Amino acid sequence: MTYEPIYERFEVVGPNGAPLEVSFVRAGFLTQGDRPELFFFRVGGEEAVVGISGASLARFERGRSRLSREQKIDVTGRWLKRQMEAGLPLDSRSLYIQDDELANLASELDFTE
Repeated sequence: MTYEPIYERFEVVGPNGAPLEVSFVRAGFLTQGDRPELFFFRVGGEEAVVGISGASLARFERGRSRLSREQKIDVTGRWLKRQMEAGLPLDSRSLYIQDDELANLASELDFTE
């Protein structure tokens, strides 16, 4: 059975209390540093980029099956929603997922096998 992402499209309450539509747009990765994977979302009329550390992802997947593209969309979408609900700015400091955050999100979404 094919996994269908939950966070490909979702709604979140923005900082002004109004609902915002969020949708996944595309994915890519940087070829420098630890090769983070990037997931682009449209938030209202603007774009937000959520990154997953390449090194953190490699450590997480060691001894497990690799996360699918759809599962990574859910990990990054859930993180984006959580950060927006907390009122954090949509910048690289608050939208970059590393070790503990990745493990926690994967556990919440039941991607730990």
